Amino acid sequence: MPKISAVIPAHDEAATIAGVIEPLLAAPFIDEVIVVNDGSRDDTAARARAMGAKVISIPVSGGKAAAMARGVMAARNDILYFSDADVIGLTSDMVASILEPVTGRDFVMFVGVRGRKTYWANRLLHFTPIIGGQRALRRELWDQVPSTYKKNFQIEIALNFFAKQRGHRMGFKVMPAFGQVIKERKRGLLLGLWQRLSMIVDILIVSWRLYVLLQLQLLWERRSSRVNTASEP
Repeated sequence: MPKISAVIPAHDEAATIAGVIEPLLAAPFIDEVIVVNDGSRDDTAARARAMGAKVISIPVSGGKAAAMARGVMAARNDILYFSDADVIGLTSDMVASILEPVTGRDFVMFVGVRGRKTYWANRLLHFTPIIGGQRALRRELWDQVPSTYKKNFQIEIALNFFAKQRGHRMGFKVMPAFGQVIKERKRGLLLGLWQRLSMIVDILIVSWRLYVLLQLQLLWERRSSRVNTASEP
């Protein structure tokens, strides 16, 4: 079976980082856990090292996508498992259920989505972008995402888009057993709300760029190509 590199971007996540690393180390086929300490001011790095993870420290926070990219650069395997550092209740069985569709080559990317408390919110996943920090994918997909879209929280939407655009199979699974510490609880009400709004703005910006502007550009290029082909003698 292929070996997997787990990458955890983390910014001030000392309270939860150990609970994320432990199930990853226990999961089958994961032979390295890389924590990218993204400008943390607490002891996230020390706790990660104590758990046995490899730690890469970035002095100044560059955002989630930049931390993910740094982790990918250091990873030695072609299958990657990304995890947020603020999830709670994660188990090695959950990790395995996200990895198996990719290691079995049925999918190029598979996402574990946190279950919502209300049924209708989960049903919306069939119509809204799949956003989830727990995802397994092949390095080839990561490499196919242009660097201009590897920014902050835009990366998850970009991975979804280019997976479909390149004809890769991707899937997801709702996992109600694990949760996440909300930003308002971690950072305080005002800073947490600001970070949440920033995330929403990031998602809206990249969705507009990919699903509207880039799609129009590709449509125009295909139309121009057909016209040029038809005009050739």
